[in-house]
Amino acid sequence: MNVSETPVSARVRSRLATRQRLLDSGRNLFAVRGLHKVTTHDIAHGAGVAAGTFYLHFSDKEAMFREIAYDGIDRLRDRLQEAMDSADDIKSAVRAHAEALIAFAEAVSDLVGMLFGRDHGAAELESEILDYSASTLAGALLQRRSEGTLPPELDPEVTAQAMTGMLSRTVAWWIEDPTRAQRESLIRTIIGIQLGGTYTD
Repeated sequence: MNVSETPVSARVRSRLATRQRLLDSGRNLFAVRGLHKVTTHDIAHGAGVAAGTFYLHFSDKEAMFREIAYDGIDRLRDRLQEAMDSADDIKSAVRAHAEALIAFAEAVSDLVGMLFGRDHGAAELESEILDYSASTLAGALLQRRSEGTLPPELDPEVTAQAMTGMLSRTVAWWIEDPTRAQRESLIRTIIGIQLGGTYTD
């Protein structure tokens, strides 16, 4: 190893570690207080760095919020696709999708609250985030149309918007208080809606 590379590598690792601490701090604070009640100073303090350090990594707190949101949606998309790919037929795929969705929400309940909770305070970003999420679903629905498993009367873009809005709100409502419905009942209901409205034999 070239000795001159070691300090550079150490600086890069340190920068990445600082950035991750800022992201972790922001995610925790956004989940508890909502976007507008958190300052960049709060985030920096939570990460154990100077206030100005925040701006070495992010242009503003909204940019950080978007990055956390999009990363979460991308991870969820990958988790759902992996679950559905392991299924043998449409019904088992829909069940795998619903179970993976709920399991992911349980594992990152703070992220769900941050994005879709009643007090997240990010209404101006919520539409953008939902559109991003819906766009990934629309691609999958277009694929289903080509395979003949999406009813021809359903528009993939409209269906993606409707399903994204319904699922995000329903999951956020349940995560706020899981005693509102039994977990299996929630999954069965989501499955019933999807099979009843968006699949054709």
